[in-house]
Amino acid sequence: MKKFLSLTLLLSSSVWANLHLAPPDFDSSFGRAIFVDFDEAVYNITYDVENQVTTVKSKITFVAEKEGKPIFDLVPIPVNMKLDGKKVKYRYTTTPGKVTRMRLVDQVVTPGEHVLEMENEITTNVQYNDDFGNVSSAFWIRDLKSRMFMEQYVPSNFEFDQYKMIINANFVGTDKANQEFFTNGKQTQTSPTSWKIEFPDYFTVSCLFFHTSPTGWLPRKDFTYESITGRQIPMTVYSPWASRTARFKDEAIRVMKELEADYGPWGHPRFLAYGTMIGTGGMEHSGATATSFGALDHEMLHSYFAKGVMPANGNSGWIDEAIASWRDKGYQRTPTAGFTGSNLGRRTPYNRSTDKRAYDLGNKFMSYLDYRLQDVGGLKAFLRGYFAAYKRTVVTTEHFKNNLEFFSGLDLSGEFNTLIWGTNPAKSEESHEENPNHDALTAEQLRSLL
Repeated sequence: MKKFLSLTLLLSSSVWANLHLAPPDFDSSFGRAIFVDFDEAVYNITYDVENQVTTVKSKITFVAEKEGKPIFDLVPIPVNMKLDGKKVKYRYTTTPGKVTRMRLVDQVVTPGEHVLEMENEITTNVQYNDDFGNVSSAFWIRDLKSRMFMEQYVPSNFEFDQYKMIINANFVGTDKANQEFFTNGKQTQTSPTSWKIEFPDYFTVSCLFFHTSPTGWLPRKDFTYESITGRQIPMTVYSPWASRTARFKDEAIRVMKELEADYGPWGHPRFLAYGTMIGTGGMEHSGATATSFGALDHEMLHSYFAKGVMPANGNSGWIDEAIASWRDKGYQRTPTAGFTGSNLGRRTPYNRSTDKRAYDLGNKFMSYLDYRLQDVGGLKAFLRGYFAAYKRTVVTTEHFKNNLEFFSGLDLSGEFNTLIWGTNPAKSEESHEENPNHDALTAEQLRSLL
């Protein structure tokens, strides 16, 4: 543990300053495109119950380290955009290699702090109830396809960045909003029709959990769990069925005990689980999940690795899925990796999704690492210390490798260069096993979870 703690001290001088982890800036058709560091994003969401329209007014404070045109992303069309109080336009651009698309502010900024404002409409995963005058709305995310994080709903940055987010939810066209919120943020009702939800500054674009539904529509259980530290952790489980909610409570307690025993104290203020239907798989958030019963343990593990220690980019997302799949398969230990190589961590730096081969090849790699580390307590011992040292931070594959070597005293360059940074093409993903815990749901299936 001392090895990890000595490295942790290095983080204190630049907490959450992650611009060095951003993909390379690039020359676009519209000028030099630069990645920037978001400091705070305030999203004022208005649910117009009468007209059944959902709009957002966003205000983002960011810092640019270089001169250029700032990059952000938003899938809906932005309108009324302003930069530092002056009207500006945006451009839709692609990264080198046309790997992904994103938005570009069509104005060169100088190094320093700036304020970006814009408006957009939300039509994804929001539903109005004609008979009762209420709303169901959620920010469901997925990580196996590009542009399915927060950018589906509100303007956001990329996974490398950590910043404070605030949602001010206001319901108009009604005297009293009969809504309840399920979230991993701190919520305050500010009027009969409005709520403020604050999310911590260590969150990334895949951490936030936000779901509102008519009061009482989804049976819930609120209780506390005593951590191994003695801390009382608030826990909430809810689902469309009371019997399923009770079942989720028992399983959440069982898994919490297991994970704390293996990886140390729960690293989040609370735990929240939305119990969805069989066959829907699950998705992890920081201290929260929307998941089927069969995937609950997998998603709770992700609150340690994925949304505790968090990937900085698509080339790092394989790590947490590999760890979770290694657990799913009983923590196997094997003297060989069982495959000749892959490029799990060597795809383009602009890739924004997790490689599906992580469930299979990643699990095999973890089993092999456990074999290599057996003289120093095995991979679990390493992961326990890694979580304690780097929870609430973002990491890369290089960071993971360096810490493995520091912990074990081994040189793992050969293994990583061949098995993780090799030359096997990404198109070979489809020939490998996928994990059913992250089913690729359709837009209609995601909407049905509301």
